[in-house]
Amino acid sequence: MKTEIEKVDFDLGGSRNVDSFPLLGDPKDAFPLRFPLVGQVVLITSINREKVPSLAPQSWVSIFASRPAIVGFGCNMSQPTAKNILSTGEFVINIPGAELAKKIWNVSGMETEGNKNIEKAGLTPIKSAKLSTPRIAECRAHLECSLDWTKKYGDQVVIFGRVLLASVDKKAVEADSEERYKYLKLLADLDEGIYGVIKEAKKVSPK
Repeated sequence: MKTEIEKVDFDLGGSRNVDSFPLLGDPKDAFPLRFPLVGQVVLITSINREKVPSLAPQSWVSIFASRPAIVGFGCNMSQPTAKNILSTGEFVINIPGAELAKKIWNVSGMETEGNKNIEKAGLTPIKSAKLSTPRIAECRAHLECSLDWTKKYGDQVVIFGRVLLASVDKKAVEADSEERYKYLKLLADLDEGIYGVIKEAKKVSPK
C-alpha cells in the first residue's frame, strides 16, 4: 500500500501575491507565496523611442506557441522594459549561462539603461540582426522578437512576442544534446539569491 504524503494547502483567493519556488511559511501569512515552478533566467533588452537601450533580468518567461514561434514574459508596468516594448514594439530575450549569474543578480531588481551603464554592469550591447534593440554579447543565445500581444493584470503585464530570429552559439548547435546543455549552463531562479543550473541532459528510455 502506497503511503500518502501529507500536503499543506494554500488558499490563493483574493489578492495574495505569488512568486516562484518554494512554498514556505504558514498558509495564513500575508507574505508572498512561492510556487514550486522555476523560471529560466534571461536578460531582456529593449529600447525607447530615442533608441536608448534598457536591460532587465527576468525569470517569468516561457514558450507559448510554435507556429508562429511565440514567447512571453511578465513584468511590472512601471518598468522601462514594459514601457519601451509597448512604445517601440520590439525586444530581445538574451539567454545567459551560469557564469553570468553574479552580474545578473547585481542588476536584479533594477533597470540598467544606456550603453555605458550596461557596460558598467560587465555586459556588452551588440547589434542585432533584425532589430534596433541590441543583444548582449556574453549570452549564449538570443531571440529577436516583435510585440505580438499583451495582457494586463493589475500593475503587471504579460508581453507576448513573435520570434523573428534566433541566434545560438555555434558550439551549442554543433554539439550533441548532452554536451549542448553542459555548454549552455542554463540557469533558473529558485528563491531569493538562489539559482539552479542545468548540468545534465538525459534521454527517456522507451519501455
